[in-house]
Amino acid sequence: MPLLLLAACATTSPEQRAAAAKAKFDDITSGYNNAPAVWKCPGRDEFLRGTAARYKQFLRQYRDQPFWCAQATRSLGNVRAEQGRLDDAVKLYRRVGERYPQQDWEVIQAWKSAADLLWNASRQDDARAFYRQITARFDRDDAPAIVKTIVRASKKRL
Repeated sequence: MPLLLLAACATTSPEQRAAAAKAKFDDITSGYNNAPAVWKCPGRDEFLRGTAARYKQFLRQYRDQPFWCAQATRSLGNVRAEQGRLDDAVKLYRRVGERYPQQDWEVIQAWKSAADLLWNASRQDDARAFYRQITARFDRDDAPAIVKTIVRASKKRL
């Protein structure tokens, strides 16, 4: 059986692999984003554990897809934040910049999430490190308007 699976993977084109990653990511994310009723029910913790497990499995299965893995890593950070696991969330947000530095949008969102979480947890010095990273990397004249807005907000916290 493993040889059959290997043969199937070998015949998958890069486009098919990327499409499969997108479909899987969209499935996980839509389940997470479309479950607002879960946030206040007794099954919330189990739901978040299951969502985290699905993102972790995605990251193992599609490690060759940096575009989707950057998003999945940041999304897993969001789940950890929702679980109240601040340090785990921050590690995941940091990992986006370390492993997927070419994914600018995911990096700035991850760093902003880390900074804001730390700031709101009264860990302003730790937060400022992320705000500094944002301004150092993304403060450019040719940056899109939304990036300029994030940079401006980050500068206010320095």
